[in-house]
Amino acid sequence: MSTETTGRATDQAIAKIKELISSGEFTAGSRLPTERELTQRFGLSRSSLREAVRALALVGALESRVGDGTYVTTLEPDLLLTGIGFVSDLVEAGSLLEIHRVRRILEPAATRLATPRLTDEDFEGLRDCLHRMETAKEMAAFIEADTAFHRVILDACGNSALASN
Repeated sequence: MSTETTGRATDQAIAKIKELISSGEFTAGSRLPTERELTQRFGLSRSSLREAVRALALVGALESRVGDGTYVTTLEPDLLLTGIGFVSDLVEAGSLLEIHRVRRILEPAATRLATPRLTDEDFEGLRDCLHRMETAKEMAAFIEADTAFHRVILDACGNSALASN
């Protein structure tokens, strides 16, 4: 079987598992049927199913428990979007640019929501982050301060999906 065919089969398995979750057949905390049952149900190979489960676990939708099976996670936005943030480090430049564009749309909305909620402590944290960015000698230190700056705003926005951005 070619890599392209395997990839399509994995995509099909991901789509079928997502369908089971979105239809409500499997809800947060539900244990998925065994690998054998799912491969028979979907008409796919075990390797494609395993790759699909790994991919959905990577983005936080599923959790594999050794010796106990695979479970649907809590499906909380912050958990799911953390996985997307991790994956964004691994995607092609074009896809990364698309993710960045979405963030540019969401971050001003988060800032508007956060502004009336920011406390004196938050403002002090923002000032500290700005100072760290201005004085950073290495790119890693700048990125860390920039990330902390955005985290203060996103935590104050009052929306868990935006806060996970």
